[in-house]
Order: sequence, then C-alpha cells, then structure tokens
Amino acid sequence: MPFFSFSYKKPFFNIFLAVFLFFLPKNQSLAQEQTLTLQEYYTQIINYHPLVKQANTLTEFAKMELRIAKGAFDPKLGLDYFRKDFDKKNYFETIESKLKIPNWIGEVQMGFEQSKGAFVNPENTTDTQGLLSAGVSVPLLKGLLIDERRNMLKQAQFFQQINEAEKVKVINKILFQASKDYWEWYFAYRELFFLQTGLELAQTRYEAVKKRVTNGELAGIDSVQAKIILQERQIQLQQARLEIQNDRLVVANHLWGENNTPRLLDDNTIPQAFLMQPFQPADLENLKNYAQNYHPELQKLKYKGFQLGTEARYQRNTLLPKLDVQYNLLSNFNPTTDTNGWNAQRNYKLGVNFEFPLFLRKERGKFQQTRIKQNQNELEITQTQREIQTQIQTAYNELKTLEEQMKIQEVMVQNYQILRNGEYVRFLNGESSLFLINTQETKLIESQIKYEAQKSKYGKARAMLIWVSGGQTWE
Repeated sequence: MPFFSFSYKKPFFNIFLAVFLFFLPKNQSLAQEQTLTLQEYYTQIINYHPLVKQANTLTEFAKMELRIAKGAFDPKLGLDYFRKDFDKKNYFETIESKLKIPNWIGEVQMGFEQSKGAFVNPENTTDTQGLLSAGVSVPLLKGLLIDERRNMLKQAQFFQQINEAEKVKVINKILFQASKDYWEWYFAYRELFFLQTGLELAQTRYEAVKKRVTNGELAGIDSVQAKIILQERQIQLQQARLEIQNDRLVVANHLWGENNTPRLLDDNTIPQAFLMQPFQPADLENLKNYAQNYHPELQKLKYKGFQLGTEARYQRNTLLPKLDVQYNLLSNFNPTTDTNGWNAQRNYKLGVNFEFPLFLRKERGKFQQTRIKQNQNELEITQTQREIQTQIQTAYNELKTLEEQMKIQEVMVQNYQILRNGEYVRFLNGESSLFLINTQETKLIESQIKYEAQKSKYGKARAMLIWVSGGQTWE
C-alpha cells in the first residue's frame, strides 16, 4: 500500500495551503490596531515624562543662581538711629542713613547725618539741619580688575551653560533607555506573531494526523509526535505572551499624560514596523564632529573650565595688596553762603585703607588649588574626548556588523522557507516523514525569530550610537 493515499488529499491540502498562508503578509485586525511610532513615543516622553520635566527645572534653577549673583550689585539703603536719655538729660540723638549703589568697579555712596544732644561725640557733630554726603569708594589694587561680586556673576553665567548641558544629558539618557525598551517590545510582538502562526500550523497538522491515525493510514505514535510539537509551541506561546505583556508595561512606564497622569498601552497598540536606516562613513564623521563640539559631557567640562579660569583670575587678584580709596563731598542739608554748599576744597571726607598679608599663605594656597583643578579638568576633557570617540566608533562598528548579519539572516530565512516547503512536497509524495517536517518548520520559525531579534538589536544599537554621540537627533 502506498504511503500517500489520494482518498485523504483534503486534509493534506489544508496543511499545504496553511504552509503558503504562513508566508503571506498578515493583516490581523488592522481596523482595531493602533501603531505607536517612535516619533510619537519620543514626543510624548519629552512633553510629559516627569523626569524630563525635572530636568527642565535645571534651566530655571540656573536662572535663579544668576539672579542671586546679580543681587550683589543691588543698591542698598540703610538707616541707623541711636538716642540716649539719662537723668532727665538728652545725652545724644543720632540719625545716619546711607544709600550704596554698587558699580562694576567700586560703589557710589550717598548719606545723611544728623546729631544733637548734650554729649554728642565731636566728630559726629552736625548742625540742626543735618549733613549730606555723596562720593565714591574705589579699589586701586586688589579688586580693581575682578572682585568677589564679579567672580560670582561670571560663575553663575557659566553655571547656566553647565545646567543646560546637564539637562540634555539627563533627557538623552531617558530617551536611550526608552528606546531600548521600545525595541524589546517590538521583538516580543514579532516573536509572538511567529509563535502564534507556528501554533496554528501545529494544530492543523495534529488534526490531520489524528484523522489519518483514525483511518489507519498512520501509526498512533505519529499523533503523539504531532501532539508533542503542539504542546511545545503552546508553552512557547504562553511564555511569549507573558514577555510581551511585561514589555508593554515597561514601555508604558515611559508614557504620561497631562497633570502627571500615567498612561497604559492596551493590547491593540503595536510598535511600528522595522525600517532599516543604514549609516555611512560620512555619517560617522558627522557624529564624531558633533560630539566633539556639542556632547553634553564635554560641554559641562568646557564651561567648568571657564568657571575655573574666572576663579583663577580672581584668586590671582587676591595676591595684590588691598588699597581702597573713599572720597565724599559734604554739605549742610540747608547750605548757607558761609559753607558754600558742595565746596570740594573745604567740605569733603577722604579715606584710604591699605592692607597686605606678609606671607600670603592663604591666598597662594587657594590660587594653587584652583590651578590644580584647572589641570585636572583639562586632563578629564582629554580622556573624555577619547572615550566618546571610541564609543562612537564601537557603536558604529556594531551597527555595520548587524547590517551585514541581517542581510545574511534574511537569505537564511528564505532558504529555510524553501527547505520547509520542499519537505512538505516530499511528505505529500510519500518521501518524507512528520519528524522531518516538524524539524524544518521549527528551524524556519527559529530563523524568523532570530531575524526579528537582529532587527530589535539593530534598533537598540542605533539608539546607542545616537546616545554616545550626544543625542544629535531622536526620531
């Protein structure tokens, strides 16, 4: 009796038909499925992710730091009032008000003094109307070119740039992790698709074999083998469903709505189809040049160097002697012809303050510390530049290798498809066995899943290349 009987062509025709349907493009409930593209994914993260919002506050924090530094140049108004009455006598009553207006160098001062009483200190004596003063205070050596106020202002300005770079660094890290999670979700979705199709084929084959066993065309052991394949694929499908469920939750962890409300992804939301975006050597050079100029880590070190340069300039200035000159014109509040009002020749107050530490150990120590920090920062920049360039090159190498592997794997899938289809034809002609069909089909499914794994790996490698170069563009 021949191995193949024409009286049972229909079940085998169903199997043969299922083989070809397996390789046709699937369109599963497209009306209900919604695709979450990478662009939409990144846009929602940038707009609503709490940690991105937190990173954006770094800009506002730096602005407040600059405002604090500018506060050192705010005008100051002061008033001192003292009165002493004892034993029914008015010993003294003094009023002194001052307005100080800090300038880039020194400050402008204006004031009013009035003293009265029986025991006023002679140097504080004024007439009953009081005394007006207006003048300037200027450092001639230490503090002339730079002082603490100007140093802090410059530091705050550079701090703005440092925080901007830190913000970019934080956001890039969030997007990089989100991209990896997205491509894990993509692989889980595609793996589930192929395992589901493989299960349907195993179920169809099992039903056909069971009919042949019932009709005496095959031994009972063949149905056991078909059942085992079916059960194995059921287990694989359950595991794949668990993985895509968890991966969907991880992806949803990056998605938020307005007012910090978390978003969830339903079962009908799917990742976008894979699109190969090859990198060329010219793209590699562009990435390296971009990283050299705009990588957030290098930007931070660059502006930290500017901060240290300003600090070194300030510390160098502290090595000079302190020589401050103060000059004020004086006038009665209600001047008369006897005092000539603001007479610079007769009514003025002059002050000179000189100070110079003999050993300058404190000043020299701080200056040398700053120089050491500058050298450390320059060395860190040199090492970081090399590490970034190396990371870009290695990520690019991995990407190009994956491109070549995917081309080979795509051909392998096609070859496995030919083998599996050929094995079916041989089986229908009585020249093969169920074991060989299952073997070829399993290898085909494994090769298809491996191809999807390479696509997922390629997507993550591409995100890695963008991240290590400083996040030039995120699709």
